[in-house]
Amino acid sequence: MGLQIEERKSGAVTILDLVGRIVIGVSNDALVAELRKFSDAGASEVVLNLAGVTQMDSSGISTLVRSFVTLDRQGGGVKLLNPSGHVKEVLELTRLIHAIPTFYEESRAVAAFRSNIARA
Repeated sequence: MGLQIEERKSGAVTILDLVGRIVIGVSNDALVAELRKFSDAGASEVVLNLAGVTQMDSSGISTLVRSFVTLDRQGGGVKLLNPSGHVKEVLELTRLIHAIPTFYEESRAVAAFRSNIARA
């Protein structure tokens, strides 16, 4: 299974619902292309809903970090939502779960863009 990406909005914040695997190859390339649209647009605010992601490798981690840094420098940002299972373990092992704001309630992730909340 590759990666399915569904986009929706909550005010000015874009939520990307991700389902599948974020691993080297087509699935990671698809996520890179999707996130590049936001960095090309400037100061974008993006929540990555990881609830449906079953696997993530080093290329997926690299994509998350690059997007986080790029959008943050542009005045936007990336927040992670609902990592679980293997994906949560990878984020904990790499300590990214503490570096990239991570939430378990969508409303808090979206609100965090307005109030500079680091995590919930």
